[in-house]
Amino acid sequence: MKKIYLFTSMLFLLIGYTSNAQVVISQVYGGGGNSGAQYTNDFVELFNRGTASVDISGWSIQYASSTGTTWSVNTIPTSTSIAPGKYYLIKLAGSTVGVALPTPDLDVTTSPINLSGTNGKVALVNSAIALSGSTLTAGTYVDLVGYGSASAYEGTAATGALSNTTAAIRLNGGCTDNNANNTDFLVAAPSPRNSSTATNTCSTAPNIAITSPVNATIYNPLTTSVTVNVSVSNFTVANGTGNGHIHYTVDGGATVMKYDTTPIVLNGLAVGSHTIVVSLVDNNHAPLSPVASATTQFTIAASTNVANIAALRAGTLNAYYTLTGNAVVSHVRTPAGTVTVNTTRNQKFIQDATGGILIDDSAGKITTPFAVGDSMNNVSGQLIDFNGILELVPLQNQTVVSSGNTLTPENISIAALNANVNNYESKLISFNNITITGTVVAGVVTPLTAGQVFATSTNYNVFDGTTNGVLRTGFAEANYIGTVIPTGAFNVTALGYDNVSSATPPVLTPQFIPRNLADFTTLQTQDNEIAGLRVYPNPISNGVLHVESHLNMEKTISLFDVLGKEIIKTTTSNNTINIANLNSGIYFVKITEGEKTATKKLVVK
Repeated sequence: MKKIYLFTSMLFLLIGYTSNAQVVISQVYGGGGNSGAQYTNDFVELFNRGTASVDISGWSIQYASSTGTTWSVNTIPTSTSIAPGKYYLIKLAGSTVGVALPTPDLDVTTSPINLSGTNGKVALVNSAIALSGSTLTAGTYVDLVGYGSASAYEGTAATGALSNTTAAIRLNGGCTDNNANNTDFLVAAPSPRNSSTATNTCSTAPNIAITSPVNATIYNPLTTSVTVNVSVSNFTVANGTGNGHIHYTVDGGATVMKYDTTPIVLNGLAVGSHTIVVSLVDNNHAPLSPVASATTQFTIAASTNVANIAALRAGTLNAYYTLTGNAVVSHVRTPAGTVTVNTTRNQKFIQDATGGILIDDSAGKITTPFAVGDSMNNVSGQLIDFNGILELVPLQNQTVVSSGNTLTPENISIAALNANVNNYESKLISFNNITITGTVVAGVVTPLTAGQVFATSTNYNVFDGTTNGVLRTGFAEANYIGTVIPTGAFNVTALGYDNVSSATPPVLTPQFIPRNLADFTTLQTQDNEIAGLRVYPNPISNGVLHVESHLNMEKTISLFDVLGKEIIKTTTSNNTINIANLNSGIYFVKITEGEKTATKKLVVK
């Protein structure tokens, strides 16, 4: 009897695995806590589409990257069941960006899975034993959702790529399960549900849905073909041998009869709005009662021509533009060392006489090699904003129009950058006689230590004798990363940059990013500015500072702390000033004699 029982049990499990599951993954969201995220945490939502409760004690949610072979496991606790028509919300990794999830049914606090926000695969497994392999065999999982470029999925393809603002959502509130990820799911704004959500009883009535394109999708101007995916439930589509078939129309045109559920491919589409309507009909071409139909509308966007970068920067976000005028490349981000193409995103900075802009080319549309000084024109792309930076996402390859073009950085003050950062964003600028005073986080400056080197993705407080600013090491591949930070004054060429935080309200931080080591020009001394200038002793401990020069003319002397606050200002013909009241620390002395000015760093013990 044991053998018969075991065989029957295994047969039951096999049937359960290879048919439509009663408990399914009804929603997957991996953008939690990322920049611009809808919710603070990733989540996986389960749904019981059957008519009886299911005990899921000891089951697990497992995740692997899009092509990964190693699966992370989060186990569902004992004494856990899902009632029919109910949801079960599992809270995973996250941070502070976005709004909090509804109360989760399971809050994983120990090693929560960190889902990719774009591409990956999630499995529901009836044990806590980790899966293996980049693809999976039916029978090793209860349910599987592959999204984006995932190597494992149910059916013929994964559902679409996700983002920080979209989730994979199973149709009909979780009821649709044709074992086909690309048609069972819709990519839309996340809408997490938990066990307190109203019961959703799955209908047995015939249903048809359009899973892509999502309603109101906007395609780029180069699009001429769109694929429409449909999902049919509780109805067999065939030519005379099933329950009926599909009728569809495009832009109100003639009705087309379709006898399968393969995608509908629309070719030869023009710029503008298009509407497709799909309906289920019986074998006599009569609409069902009640009617089963779905509609989606999408638009192929137009592209607007602009003559220069200033006009492009004044454009509408997410619209498409063609920059008809010539623009010269000022920087090309090229992977080096451990920095990957994914990190540099094939980014190129271009500028003309009116301004600069960043080309963010993560898809690698521009395959022609470009170097600094090369020019391009008729660049087509979408204008987007990322953390306060205007970017042009290109649509196609570009060719080099001319080479060897010279770009002269605009020499400005830190005060000018701070006041008008958008005027200088992604444009070559230069600064004279600046000093790095330390790293800066949330306005707090930490002085440099001896021999400190440049670290990537770090903000450094800089001072030009009057105003503080921020030098950011935004390019991880730059050849100055890991080199010793200059302790004296220097001139620098850089790209203007700004950063908008995710705080509420957002905080704008004007910045500039040097491209490479050649952008730094260290000033050996300041004696060429004020002949024979000496500031001593340095460090100072006795409270008397000596300031001498060859001419010994009347001098205006100002002392600033590392935050740029002016502590002392005096005009004197004497060679000494009293600083006995100063606390220990680092200061900057700005000396003006006649038409010449110099800045020195001073250490007070």
